[in-house]
Amino acid sequence: ALAPSSSNTQSFSFSKPQGDQTFFILSNDVDPKLQSICEETDYPIECLTTTIPFLDENVAIIPVSILKVEIDATHNKTKEAIDKAYEFLMNPSTSRLLPLCLKTCINNYNAILESKQRILDAISMGDANELSMELSHNMEHVFACEDEFKEAKIKSPIAELNSLLVKIITNSLTIYVDMVKV
Repeated sequence: ALAPSSSNTQSFSFSKPQGDQTFFILSNDVDPKLQSICEETDYPIECLTTTIPFLDENVAIIPVSILKVEIDATHNKTKEAIDKAYEFLMNPSTSRLLPLCLKTCINNYNAILESKQRILDAISMGDANELSMELSHNMEHVFACEDEFKEAKIKSPIAELNSLLVKIITNSLTIYVDMVKV
């Protein structure tokens, strides 16, 4: 479906952020079914950019499959956030509060990682309450991380990743509620 051929390759164009980052994806490079699903989310660009890397010819481009791909994306971005947090922990900081904030974030990220199987089980069983609860808790974990920095009056060094995590989780909820749930 999305396997690149010599005439159909992914094209991404980045421009310097000016308020909002401008990001273009050439529509003829993206499966129209995926584009249709992502257009219905709150963050269509993030939907596309976080699902495309996980797609192969075996993934059906239907909402439930894209939801599972978004769960994988959340898992991977959470691991990336943990790595970043540890990276900042290892570097000496001018703030004695930064390590405390980062440790709180790592604990919250680990809770997100632990929820993946419960989320996938909820999708398989069609358990809307469990799925919504797990995704909502994951959102709260990200917010709890960012709140640590706000309370300590420190600029979050992982704010960008946290923002992306919130967007992926929000898109997951939207895909489930609007497209998968019957």
